[in-house]
Amino acid sequence: MNTLNNIRKLTIAAFLMVTFIGTMASNAAAMGGDMGHPNDRPVPGMPDHTRMQDGSVWINTDILTVMASPEQPDFHFWFTTDDNGTNARFSSNYVNLIEFEDQNNDSAFQMDEILYSAPLSAYEWTITTGEVVVDGVTQEVWLKYTKSGVKSSMMMDDPHDGFGDMGAVERFADVTIQIWAHIYLNDYTGEVTDDHGVHFNYTVAGKSELKTDIEIANFPFSSENSSVALRVKLNENEATGMQNMHQHRIETRERFRNTTLESDMNWTTTGGNETRFEQRNSTLCQRMDFVDSTTDVAQGYFTWLDKAVITWPGGETEAVNVTASYVPSGDGTAVYLAYPYFDDGSILHDPSIGLYPEAAPSIGIPINYVVVAGIGVVALLAILVVLVRKK
Repeated sequence: MNTLNNIRKLTIAAFLMVTFIGTMASNAAAMGGDMGHPNDRPVPGMPDHTRMQDGSVWINTDILTVMASPEQPDFHFWFTTDDNGTNARFSSNYVNLIEFEDQNNDSAFQMDEILYSAPLSAYEWTITTGEVVVDGVTQEVWLKYTKSGVKSSMMMDDPHDGFGDMGAVERFADVTIQIWAHIYLNDYTGEVTDDHGVHFNYTVAGKSELKTDIEIANFPFSSENSSVALRVKLNENEATGMQNMHQHRIETRERFRNTTLESDMNWTTTGGNETRFEQRNSTLCQRMDFVDSTTDVAQGYFTWLDKAVITWPGGETEAVNVTASYVPSGDGTAVYLAYPYFDDGSILHDPSIGLYPEAAPSIGIPINYVVVAGIGVVALLAILVVLVRKK
């Protein structure tokens, strides 16, 4: 009789223990793994921003989390429910400022057309942040990178710095670059306008897209025949959890083709192997997608307008074409955004990064909680077997 009572008591105790562990696991999964975050990390929800101890800035909503590096204009982004980008994490890094002369008349950049190239990591950058609050509700959060002088020390052979030399670094020392980044609570409608009117309307997706405004001024053009390019490095495989290498790929969305690119590809040559991006006719908004190679689902994107606006001395504004080219470089895909001559003026352009909300990865119960719960079940069965044998 005592044995049966003991079995009942132990069974109830073990059941309560397993139930408690299961509840912990379910709660942890519902929180998206936030239990492991630092205390000062932004809480998912409305647009929010936090400056971390290392100087990085975190911007997030309940869909998108973006980490902006303090060293240079680098944006790393992932789904907020996917703890620190465990399953899918991407980046868009601005790495080079280039002057080139378009020798093949395609308006795009190729490597053999370089006149000068400077890594943006060679310069000091400051980050400021702010928000727009209406009736107590945060409608917009923004950050701004501002370029200043040449760093006192730098590693010119660091592959993340891009390519360049000290001569180009000094030549571009007085170029001004500002990069604003905005995330909105609701969809935002913008316009490309100049003195001749409105050229294009576009929509920025609320809570899931980070819109950037890049302004370049005081550029020392070598001649009226030269152009400017920004080298943007895209990485599709920065997931922090256990995964197969190259789980994602990049796909271009072009007029006559969609090209598949992966980070382990390397098409770069000194002779210039960059491919001109063929703009779609139906829109001025061009796009590259980050696609899950297992499910073939596009989860994120890098997008840009193929129009920019020059402000000439005296204040006249003019909308001009932006031409892109791209090449996989062995550790990412390099995208070159090319701008025409704007001597003594400035140019403003609007790329973006973002996520497709419907493509968020499925987040299951964290494996450590599953293991603990499993151990509890095994312990319960072992106790029952031992007590039955004693009976």
